[in-house]
Amino acid sequence: MVSPMPRKPLILYIAALERLIGALLVQENSEGKENSLYYLSRMMMPNELKYSPTEKLCLALVFSIQKLKHYFQAHVELTDELLDEDAMVVEVPLPWKMYFDGPAHCEGAGAGVVFITSQEEVFPYSFTLTQCCSNNVAEYQALVLWLKMAVDMKQLQLHIFGDSELLINQLLGSYEVKKPELHCYHDYAQKLIRWLSDVTLQHVPRKENKKADALAALASILTLPRPNTNHYLPIMDSTTRWGWG
Repeated sequence: MVSPMPRKPLILYIAALERLIGALLVQENSEGKENSLYYLSRMMMPNELKYSPTEKLCLALVFSIQKLKHYFQAHVELTDELLDEDAMVVEVPLPWKMYFDGPAHCEGAGAGVVFITSQEEVFPYSFTLTQCCSNNVAEYQALVLWLKMAVDMKQLQLHIFGDSELLINQLLGSYEVKKPELHCYHDYAQKLIRWLSDVTLQHVPRKENKKADALAALASILTLPRPNTNHYLPIMDSTTRWGWG
């Protein structure tokens, strides 16, 4: 990998395999040989695996533009080869970030989320869950709540971060869903993800998820849990939006 040379055209190669998309950004040197500037790749989400080959290539292109935006912004000049052609600029909206958590303990269960918009605006929310449940169920309930909110807001591009390694890897297909009580939540979360056009899931350490964790922990102690009603979808007892300064 080398540093880019100013005022030299950039060349972008994209690829879409069965389960993987990737890109390679190169630039010709003074000897006419291509030097690699940047390489990136990611696995496709379950809903993306259903795309046609052409749609997968388009996905690879959008993914490349989002990740390599700083390179393209630094090379804004047009070459002489484009003087007789119409030039079109496509502005790709950046996805929102979503940090969520859903702890459960003997005093109750809560759900917390922090949405960060493409303009770096922060929107924290907190809900109290009425069911007495395991921590994994609470995590799934929290995710389902926030996915439903994203669908309602029509925020179709989302980077989701959670500190539950089990939940994230089950949704990515890396882990099998073994416990029967998690199947309904897993299936419903997958259904909501399919409604959204561009979703990525990433596991993060708890220290990187402090705000969502604090919101969920606070909500979990606001209301004592009611008797288990065996509902398979989360029921909110109270709704609170918490300011974060």
